[in-house]
Amino acid sequence: MQKKIISIIIFIFFAVTLKAGKEKIHPAIKSALIPGFGESSLSRPSQSRFFKLLELTLWSTCIGFYKFSKHEKLQYQSYAAKYAGTNIEEKNHKYWVDIGNYLSLEQHNAEHLRWRQINDIYEAEYYWKWKSKGHMAKFEEMRIRSDKLSKYGEYTLGIITLNHIVSSINSLYLSKVSDNLKLHSSIQENNIELQLLFKF
Repeated sequence: MQKKIISIIIFIFFAVTLKAGKEKIHPAIKSALIPGFGESSLSRPSQSRFFKLLELTLWSTCIGFYKFSKHEKLQYQSYAAKYAGTNIEEKNHKYWVDIGNYLSLEQHNAEHLRWRQINDIYEAEYYWKWKSKGHMAKFEEMRIRSDKLSKYGEYTLGIITLNHIVSSINSLYLSKVSDNLKLHSSIQENNIELQLLFKF
């Protein structure tokens, strides 16, 4: 996940840099790509700084959630290997959910046979058998904690997307104000005149 995030950031940076060399990019587009970038081009340093710091904070938080989620996943997989005899290789998420709800492979398969859910039956290579219900309960707590952290990472990605949208809309508004607001000045003998014009 972290590698994908870094790749996206690098791609956006080079895309904006290359395009900027060819033509002028609208501030709203700049902010859609990198929040605060459009505000910076419109000489709004405080707003630019706000969106940039928010973006940095959100990405740091997102990476942190996914990193801790992965760490917790490795922990519960090792725990299952030690106390349930599982082989952790090539197991999908459903498997880890199932072993947190059944004491053994036999118990799981027997129940699903009664329900006639043949497709959910596990083969022998998916073997597990917990030493106790306490071990199974502790594993399930670890697994749920990992899933929650991953979900928090997804929520943070949603907020990051929202930050891009808000910054883009803000830059669009600021650019419209800048286009419509004109300041004219003239200096005459013993007189300085300023005119502020706003187009509706």
